[in-house]
Amino acid sequence: MRILFITNCLDMGGIETNVRRLTAELSGQGHTVTVAGQPGRLSQSIRDAGGRTLDLHLHPVSPLNLLHDLIRLRRLLAREVDIVHVFAAKAAVFLRIAQTTIRKSARPEVIASLMGVQSSLGEAPWKTRLRAWATLVGSNTVVVTSPAIGDLINDVNTGSRRMVTASVVGVAIPEEPDCGHKASLRSSLGLGASDIVVLTIGRLNSTKSHDLFIQAASIIASRRPDVVFLVVGGGELLDQLEDLRDSVGLAGRLCFLGERDDVSDLLSITDVYVRPGVVEGFVGITVLEAQAMGVPVVSFDTRDVRPAITDSVSGLLAKPGDTSQLAEAILRLVEDPGLASTIGEAGKEHFRREFWLDSIVADLTDIYMSTIATASGPNRYDAP
Repeated sequence: MRILFITNCLDMGGIETNVRRLTAELSGQGHTVTVAGQPGRLSQSIRDAGGRTLDLHLHPVSPLNLLHDLIRLRRLLAREVDIVHVFAAKAAVFLRIAQTTIRKSARPEVIASLMGVQSSLGEAPWKTRLRAWATLVGSNTVVVTSPAIGDLINDVNTGSRRMVTASVVGVAIPEEPDCGHKASLRSSLGLGASDIVVLTIGRLNSTKSHDLFIQAASIIASRRPDVVFLVVGGGELLDQLEDLRDSVGLAGRLCFLGERDDVSDLLSITDVYVRPGVVEGFVGITVLEAQAMGVPVVSFDTRDVRPAITDSVSGLLAKPGDTSQLAEAILRLVEDPGLASTIGEAGKEHFRREFWLDSIVADLTDIYMSTIATASGPNRYDAP
């Protein structure tokens, strides 16, 4: 198949990282994969993974750039694509404009995946619905990735699109770094041999609720001076979160590491992984990355995280927004290494069954092929 992934930007982020992984797996199976979007840090790694990139400006305020993008995208769609998978609202609208310039019989089929609900904490409901509607525009098939996302799609989907419940996010099981590498990494981060590491990963914006992580960390720090807290990710709230950290007395105990390319290595030295977000969406790629490494996960009990975590079995859950409960759950694992190991292994086994990249790609390939096979007009599919 000739597959086009299109999203807003190829910078570091959960959606974009997942697109890179899908590209590597599908390219390895002989499919031709092109990824379109604004160029970013992941552009080169997508090419290294065997994919092609189509750089787009996606700036409607610049008519010349917009026209240039539309011409290039139209050419690609008309000649080199069997199926399109779109992941973001702006990209979906832009794709729809390009599609309308191609005769219907020559248009590739379009699959849409809505990857989140709110884009910011407290977002107005009409904005949430508008973005969801825009993501689905022009699609023939919608992949529903979580119950909360499914509810939103049902709220805005007025067409006759085919709905498929499946995951589009998968993680490969990484190799465990050797002891020497782990020791070197701990030393580079200023960690002592007995320090316990609690980690969270995510862009520093309101949807990730890092403020709740910091509040829980302050509770833990008062009882366990051997726990160190690490935050991976960059974003607009860095200064504000650093101020909050300092105000609760965590300077020197909680470190913001910025964007990192060695997430698997960091997880290999992590004792507890925390997902502090309360905004519904997909389960979160970092939860799956932690489970793939056998790291026990603590999260607030949102609908979207339940497909990955059964409380006290494959992870620990706390009441949404309750930082005291979140802290207690983390402390349970810190103070009971046997429980932490059991939950980490259970999480890894659940991950293998439900979110292993190989099985996710196999399911997606079936969805792509069935969508092409049932489409009207000439079938342009050629098996690799």
